[in-house]
Amino acid sequence: MAMTSPRPKVVCVSGSLPPDSKTERLALWCATALGDLGAEVVLYRGADIEFPHYRMPPAERDKPVQRYLEDLKEADGVVLISPTYHGTVSGVLKNALDYVNDLIGEPRPFLDGRPVGCVAVAAGDQGATATLTTLRTIAHALRAWPTPLGVAATGPSAALDAEGGPADERLAAQLQIMFGQVLTLAVPHARRRSREVSSSTT
Repeated sequence: MAMTSPRPKVVCVSGSLPPDSKTERLALWCATALGDLGAEVVLYRGADIEFPHYRMPPAERDKPVQRYLEDLKEADGVVLISPTYHGTVSGVLKNALDYVNDLIGEPRPFLDGRPVGCVAVAAGDQGATATLTTLRTIAHALRAWPTPLGVAATGPSAALDAEGGPADERLAAQLQIMFGQVLTLAVPHARRRSREVSSSTT
């Protein structure tokens, strides 16, 4: 799917802390694949979102939190990649998503109207299904639109190749379909954002 200008801005967020984990490697591959499709991609690895436990907004957030929230505020689409911990999303990802509450007063509050692609990584189908359902529920609560296709990477089918991409052709195809859905739904937001920037500079 070739993208025309303006380029949609997509924020990818990984919910795994170990830098060599399957989730982290897959998140990097997802970010690269989205960039190859024409998106402007910002990737937050697990270590990038290891924020303090969320509390109602203090006078000022730390700079890493401010930068993360600014990227989400400008995002035309989001992709969430979470490992399955005891049947649900990782704590570090859930905490980072709680911070989106700070965007309540923005013209587009929370992630209002924007597409969210959800990927669950798990050893088994049951955990992946529960995690994927939780990610989609959170996206809805943040006023976003989970893409029609959510992706569960489970068991042997979740094996990665030397470049960190899916070794399983079916999984790779599912991810590409999901990327297409994110970008298709993100384009109108990118156009509106571009118009807003143009009007503010004239």
